[in-house]
Amino acid sequence: MCMSELVKSEFFAWADEALSQPISTDTVAFHFNLFEGTDSVHVQIMGTESFDDHGRYWPGDKTFSTGEDIFCVLFKDAGPEWPEWLESMKRLVSEYIESGSKSEVLRRSKGVGIGFVDGDMHVLWRPAA
Repeated sequence: MCMSELVKSEFFAWADEALSQPISTDTVAFHFNLFEGTDSVHVQIMGTESFDDHGRYWPGDKTFSTGEDIFCVLFKDAGPEWPEWLESMKRLVSEYIESGSKSEVLRRSKGVGIGFVDGDMHVLWRPAA
């Protein structure tokens, strides 16, 4: 499923604003938390104090968070079931990492992950070795 240009531009604007906030110098990586809402997938950005992608990836302790400022993607845009939601959100966040105006904040880190808070975590980006 392809995310609409409107959803993409709104997500990019939200992420730009979030990543313009003061971020603790203890932040070494970022994670995009996904939550299931009533009719949408909710997205929250979290900064973490560590990044370990050996074995099963899991984000480290939180140093930054968008908190209650979440971004919502309606199921009609994200897909019919959670596997499609995850893939849609992975593509959207990966596009942001590639070309978002504040993406350098993410690319200065040790890595960026994504996942539902009660599910598997996926590494989307890490610096080239």
